[in-house]
Amino acid sequence: MTAGTRLHWHVIALAKPNKSLMTGILVVVVALLLLFLLLRYFVRKHGGWRRCRRRVSRELALTRRAFGEPLRAFRRHRRGVRTLARHLCDPRAGLLVRRLLDAAGAALGDVPGAFPYGLRTGPGGAFVQIAARRLPEPPAPWEADEGPGPQSWYLELDRLEDGVALPDAVPRAGARVRPLPVAVGMADDACVHLDLAAGPRMITVEGDAAARTRLFQALAAQLDRPGSGASVTVTDGVHPHYHGERLETVLRELEDTPPAEPEETVSATTRVVVCAAPTREQTRRLGELAASGTAVCLVDGPAPGHSWALRVDARGRVTAPELGLHADCAPLGRAVAAAVRADRRRSRRAPERHRPAEQAVEPRVQPEQRAPRSPELVEEPVPQVPAPARTMTGADLLSEPATARTRPAQASSTDEQ
Repeated sequence: MTAGTRLHWHVIALAKPNKSLMTGILVVVVALLLLFLLLRYFVRKHGGWRRCRRRVSRELALTRRAFGEPLRAFRRHRRGVRTLARHLCDPRAGLLVRRLLDAAGAALGDVPGAFPYGLRTGPGGAFVQIAARRLPEPPAPWEADEGPGPQSWYLELDRLEDGVALPDAVPRAGARVRPLPVAVGMADDACVHLDLAAGPRMITVEGDAAARTRLFQALAAQLDRPGSGASVTVTDGVHPHYHGERLETVLRELEDTPPAEPEETVSATTRVVVCAAPTREQTRRLGELAASGTAVCLVDGPAPGHSWALRVDARGRVTAPELGLHADCAPLGRAVAAAVRADRRRSRRAPERHRPAEQAVEPRVQPEQRAPRSPELVEEPVPQVPAPARTMTGADLLSEPATARTRPAQASSTDEQ
């Protein structure tokens, strides 16, 4: 019996847990209890479980958005490049922009000091931004834009396809001024344009060095395209691979040019001077030329005086608060490059289209060698096939209408709005 009892206690001793296992279990339980008490303390401190749950959900959403923003920005950039390239490569789109600015200027002919200076073209319509003390009532087919932002008129582009005609430009007192629109970027899937000839005619590009250079060169390349209506003079220092004339030489040439009479119409192109980092004295002379209407000046970098300043940040956002301009100019460089390549292809195809078709030359038979033909074998004359209709090229589509928008040649001040 004693032996059996000793054996029974020996079996019970073998079933007892190990000391290290018990220590681990106790540590885990104490850690979970402390974690629960700490979590409960923080939850009560932040207003309870419901408010804490909403805050955690918001933080998770912000984290997910932050990690997905680079991909969305890349997709948005590619979409902007495609949209701007499609718009700039189409000659009819550029002609439509100038006609809309002309029509808006004609509608504002009776309003003193009012003129259109910007345009946003979207999938279904166009917004024309207007500088005026008070926005007048728009005539048909324009509509007033009641939304927030700068003063603008709205026009449905589908109405133009239905046969609604835009009013012709009405001559104003003063010299005729052609619109000089350039694309500056994208804003909410709309192409943003700015008329460089509408305001003080002195435009400066400021901000981040790399982004500013890209925007500045894209604007200059647009002005130098065929059919833009500008005669561009690029001075030395604008591009490292292009050595143009010295700015001092260009200024003397423009100052020696006699000003046009107010009754005379200006030439088919607008003189544009593209320069970088002018001195204070050169900036003053550029401002005088711009104020007199002799030239439009595009300056890289800040410049004192009356001008439109386009400020660009490192992410490619261009802003001009006084103009109500907020756009993304990062896709503009690649889109302008695609448009320039399209212009080169179009110019190479243009001579082939206008080349006259060579006519086949039939050998003439001398009268004495011509054999007599019977009436049954005489062939009827073949009717001449009319020549194919001439194909409209990009230069034809970009030709300016007979009537152009008119404004006084003196620079308009945005302070008078």
